[in-house]
Amino acid sequence: MRFALILAAVVSVATTYGCSCVSTVERANLAPAASREEYARLHPEGAHNDCIRNGEIVRGMSAHEVIASWGLPDVYITTKTTPAEQWIFYVKDRGSLSMLIYTLGFADDTLRAWDVEQKRFVGQGIVSAAERARATPVSTDFDPKKR
Repeated sequence: MRFALILAAVVSVATTYGCSCVSTVERANLAPAASREEYARLHPEGAHNDCIRNGEIVRGMSAHEVIASWGLPDVYITTKTTPAEQWIFYVKDRGSLSMLIYTLGFADDTLRAWDVEQKRFVGQGIVSAAERARATPVSTDFDPKKR
């Protein structure tokens, strides 16, 4: 129990204070390396140039820096009442038949937070890992005496 609490605290701190948000699965879907390098060359004063070169995003990046690192989002959401924006990136992995959905939250042109959700392809539909965990197993044992 104590280990679980410590692990949860470490994960919370890591996600709160700017850990990068990229893995080897996503690298194939990023903006091309040449364009990331060109952006860093044209903006030598950029605080996040190393992250951009590596195709990473971190909290505090501007919208332009995120585009330089990951490219344009698949979905762009704004509201009339607030200056906040949400960008959604769909990252497909054919090897595992899954999709990662990154939702990035911006306020005042600055990346503030993100959320990652994984969907797995099952049959004809998409099922999230949480839905799969809640599913009840189907029994194939049929005993007519129990009727």
